[in-house]
Amino acid sequence: MSEPKRCRTRIARTPLDMEMQAHHRIKRGDMEVQEQREDRLSRLPDDILHSILRGIPLKHAARTSALSRRWARTWLRALASSRVLDFTDRDFARGQAPARAAATVSRCLQLHAEYGAPLDVFRLAVTAPAPAPGSTGAFERDVVGWVVSAVARGAREVEVDLRPPPPPLAAKADAGDESAAFVELPGDLFVATNSLARLALGGFRLRAVPAGLAEGLRSLSLSHADVTDEAVRDIVSSCRALEVLSLQGCNLLRSVRIDGETLRSLEIVRCLGVRELRVNAPSLESFAFHGDNVYSTSDDDDDDLSSAVDLGSTPALRDAYLSHIGFDDAKNAYDEREYAYSNFLSCVAHARVLTLCSVGLLHLWAQLSYDPLVEIDMTSVQELQLLMSSLGEDDEGLHSFSSFFELYPLPLLGRLFVSLPSHTAEATTALPGEVVDDSKMMFYCYDDDFVLDQLSYIKLVNFRGTRFELQLLAFLLKRTPALEQLVLVTVGEEGGAPGDERVIQGWVSAIQKASPEAQLTVCQSSEDRSQNPVHTRFYHELLEE
Repeated sequence: MSEPKRCRTRIARTPLDMEMQAHHRIKRGDMEVQEQREDRLSRLPDDILHSILRGIPLKHAARTSALSRRWARTWLRALASSRVLDFTDRDFARGQAPARAAATVSRCLQLHAEYGAPLDVFRLAVTAPAPAPGSTGAFERDVVGWVVSAVARGAREVEVDLRPPPPPLAAKADAGDESAAFVELPGDLFVATNSLARLALGGFRLRAVPAGLAEGLRSLSLSHADVTDEAVRDIVSSCRALEVLSLQGCNLLRSVRIDGETLRSLEIVRCLGVRELRVNAPSLESFAFHGDNVYSTSDDDDDDLSSAVDLGSTPALRDAYLSHIGFDDAKNAYDEREYAYSNFLSCVAHARVLTLCSVGLLHLWAQLSYDPLVEIDMTSVQELQLLMSSLGEDDEGLHSFSSFFELYPLPLLGRLFVSLPSHTAEATTALPGEVVDDSKMMFYCYDDDFVLDQLSYIKLVNFRGTRFELQLLAFLLKRTPALEQLVLVTVGEEGGAPGDERVIQGWVSAIQKASPEAQLTVCQSSEDRSQNPVHTRFYHELLEE
C-alpha cells in the first residue's frame, strides 16, 4: 500500500508580509554594499592611507577609526611613521583634562620612538594649566620631557607654545604676575650636539639656558618668555648662523642689544619694557616693531632722547614695519618723545617697503612746531603702507597725513596702501553727490604744488565714504598724475559702508584728479582680488582677537 501524499499547505502572504521581506532584502543588500565599500577602502596601499591621514588634524585622524575595519589602527601607524608630529590644533585637547591631553602627546611620542622613524619636526600648542596649591609640576615635567625627546632624536624644528589666549592691548600685565605660567627649561638641554635649525618657544623661562644654545640654529622665536637682556644678547651672539629672530611679549626686556652678522629678519612685538634698542646686523633685510615708542628715561640722556634706538648700518634692508597702535596714542604725542620717533624712523626709512602708523605721523607733525627742518631720507621707498588707527573728523589726523607727504619726498613711490580704521562710528558719511576737496588738509602749506609722479597704484581698505576719507582721497588724487588704478575696499553693509558703487563713483568723479583716466575698482573685502602690500600681518589686529 502506497504512502499517502503529504499535503503542502501554502500560506497566503499579505501585502504587509511581502513589503517586510522586500525591506529585509534591501537592508541585506545595503549591508553587502557597505562591506564592499569598506573592503575597497581597506585595499588602498599604506602609503596612500598614511598620506591622507598626515594631512588632517590629529583629532580628525583619530576619528577615522570608524571608517572601516582596517582603519582602526591605521591612523596610529601613519602618525608613528611620519617625520612631522604636529599638535598645534588646540581642538585635540579641548574638553580634556590637562593630564589626559598630556598623556595623548606622550603616547604618540612613545609610539613614534618605538616605530623608529626619523623625527624632523615637533610642534605643540596647548594652554598650560594654572598651578594648583601643592602641585607636583607633572605637566611641566611632561613638557620638558617632550622637548628633550624631540631635540635628542634630531628634530630640526621644535615649536612649543604654552601661552594662553592674548589679553587686550590695554591690559598690560605685570611680568611677575605671569611668571607662574612659565615652564623652566633645564640649562643642559641644548648643550649636546643637536640638529636644531628652528626653535620657537612660548611660555618658557630661559634664565638657566647657557649661551651655547645651538650653533646651527637659524631661526629663534621667543613669545611670552621669561628671558633677560643678557640672555638674549648671549644667545644671539653664540648662534653664529642665526638668520631670523622674533621676540614677542617678553616683558622683562629693557635694554635689547643684538649683535648678529648673519641676522636677516628681526621682529620685536609687544615687549612692553624696552627703553633701549641697539642692533648690529649688517645683513638685516626685514625689520618689524610693534610696541611703545622707545625713548630713554635716564637722567644721563635728557639732552639726547633720540639716542635710545640705533640699528647701525643696514644697507640690505628691504622692508620695515614700525607701528605704535594701541600703545602710544595721540593725546601723548606732544612731548619729547617725538624726537625719539623721528630718530627711530630714520633708522629704517631707507627700506624699499615701509609700513607706518597714524601715531607715528602725529609724532612727526607735533615735532614740526619744535623743529620743522628734521630730515628723514625716504627717497628709496617704493611701497608705502599707512595704518590709520583713528581718523573720524579729527583735523589733526588730516594735517599729520598731508604734512608727511609735503615734507618728506618720495620720488620712487609706486604703490600706496592706506588701512583706514575698521570702526569709525563717530565719523560723518558724505551725502550722495556731495563734493569734497582737500582744503582742510592744507594746514602748513609747505609745498602745495608737490606731486607723487611715480605713484601708479592706490588702495584704501575699510572705506566708508566719510568726509574725512574723501578729503584724504582728494588730497592724493590731486597729486598723482601717473595713477593707473584706484582700489576702494569697503567694509560691507554691516559695517556702515554705502554699499552702492554708484554713490562712490559719484564721489570720486566729483574730485579733482591729476590722472582722469585712472581705473576705479570698488569692492568688499571678500571680493577683493587686487594687489596687496608686502606686510599683511597687522600686529595690533592680531592682539585684539
